[in-house]
Amino acid sequence: MSEKERPSELAILKAIRDQRHPSGETDRSNLNATLVKSSIWKKNTLQKIAQSAKPITMRDVRSEGESALGTEGSSPLAENDESAKQEERRKSAILRRRSEEIDRLQRKIAKLDEENAKLTELHQNKLDAHRNELLEFQRAFEQFQQQSDLLLTELDQENERLRLECKLNNKRSML
Repeated sequence: MSEKERPSELAILKAIRDQRHPSGETDRSNLNATLVKSSIWKKNTLQKIAQSAKPITMRDVRSEGESALGTEGSSPLAENDESAKQEERRKSAILRRRSEEIDRLQRKIAKLDEENAKLTELHQNKLDAHRNELLEFQRAFEQFQQQSDLLLTELDQENERLRLECKLNNKRSML
């Protein structure tokens, strides 16, 4: 459920307070309609109780109420059916909102998974590029090291040759 659909704490507290201390007269018509049943309904109910030990189900009550509805016009069962329909519509609306919220969250999760996959791929590409750059530096360093070793070897040989030449040419040289 989104934040906009949730009632505030003050609204909840007010509703609880109103239920505890109702102001004005209460509507007792529903109670009276429930208490005053037709004699046919009472007779049928007592017969069913006598015939079976099982409790009366809503289906039994509805079928009797529907048959009595045709003879009486308006029945308390119709009011009960209406309140049951309202409750069913309320529950259906709640389930629909929950379903919509679940769908919205699933779409968001899919979007985040897609974004995560893109970021993972981008990160992997950057790691691969960095790894390749390090390998190139390593190769360049090894090549530099080989060339510097060759150059040092050549310089040592040249230095040795110059020393020998200097000794031969100059007998007094201390080299």
